[in-house]
Amino acid sequence: MEELKMRIQKEGQVLGSDVLKVDRFLNHQIDPDLMQKIGKTFAEAFEGAGIDKIVTIESSGIAPAVMTGLYLHVPVIFARKKKNVP
Repeated sequence: MEELKMRIQKEGQVLGSDVLKVDRFLNHQIDPDLMQKIGKTFAEAFEGAGIDKIVTIESSGIAPAVMTGLYLHVPVIFARKKKNVP
């Protein structure tokens, strides 16, 4: 997706060999228009694949997963980083 690539190049920060900081549009501040476009793109890519749930990681994956779930009309589940406190 070209818009996502442009945003990463413009606003993303490389913090190491395995960390890309994109909190200006995905984590701490979410760009809903961009997330909607990402969700639509994912949904189109997987349309007809028989997906009945979307599983994502807590934090960065939630916004695009929810938008994808809206387009595919399926629930979204997110894996937590830590166990819940009973």
